[in-house]
Amino acid sequence: MSPLYLVATIRPRPDRIAEARAALRTLIAASLAEEGCEMYDLVQTDEAPDTWLMLEKWSSREQWESHMLTDHNAAFGKIAPGLVSEPITLAFYDAV
Repeated sequence: MSPLYLVATIRPRPDRIAEARAALRTLIAASLAEEGCEMYDLVQTDEAPDTWLMLEKWSSREQWESHMLTDHNAAFGKIAPGLVSEPITLAFYDAV
């Protein structure tokens, strides 16, 4: 199995930043406890504070797919539309 890298681009609504951060911290904690989750970090830069990146590394695509079926991921998916100013985008990468 080869690792899967994922970058999720998140643009929180300016009036819901604290709620978005709290919800993502809950998601991160639960995800890090999953088998195959090697990294799950939320980052931003000073140059673009309204754009957050979730950097993920999974041992395999299959483990990420299992992650997508978890209760904590589903719970975040239900509230995410009200926390972001546009849909979250995902970009997948493979090691070269």
